[in-house]
Amino acid sequence: MEKKIVVVVVLVSIGVLMGCSNGENTEGKPIEGNGIEKVEMKNRVVSYRGKYLELAGNMDELEESSPIIVTVTKGSEDKSITKESKDSDIPTEFYTMSEVKVNSIEKDETGILKENNLIKILEDSVENVSVDGEEYDLTIDGYKNMKEGEEYTLFIRKSTSGDNYVLTNAVLSKYPVEKVSDRELFLEGDESVGETVDMKATYKEIYQDVLNEYN
Repeated sequence: MEKKIVVVVVLVSIGVLMGCSNGENTEGKPIEGNGIEKVEMKNRVVSYRGKYLELAGNMDELEESSPIIVTVTKGSEDKSITKESKDSDIPTEFYTMSEVKVNSIEKDETGILKENNLIKILEDSVENVSVDGEEYDLTIDGYKNMKEGEEYTLFIRKSTSGDNYVLTNAVLSKYPVEKVSDRELFLEGDESVGETVDMKATYKEIYQDVLNEYN
């Protein structure tokens, strides 16, 4: 029981500290305020709730808000985790920078990308992070990173502060090319409540449209 109390305190602290989140981690998504509404933990997953001004509600809105739509294959990745101090295990920022190969370009308002280009995508999740001596997956709204060697359709834009690309609509921006089960789409299940459930329902609706239109 004492151990559980310690973990809860740590996770609440994470929610407060994430107010100083990495600018890249929130760029490209309409997040207001400190960017994090609250934190929840279940089954070794720590999920931070993003605060959004507006996200796409359907396929048309997602396409309109995304200057770049590409199909890519995930390659290597680099994890970035910033902790409160060298003596603390509490993460204050996190993200994964994933290298992908561009397989096809459906839309590119920049006119920069070419097929077979290698580009970097910032993703809102880091897996197997040590917090208070135990391993957790950190995610924003259940976002699950792309898997190495697998193909995805991405809705992205160029970062304004780095040589990488960012998701235009948070968790709604990445879709596996091959149809996968619902439980493989997120780092947390449908037992979530409130806006996260609505977002996941929207994701599943858009996913079917993406499969029909781009695959």
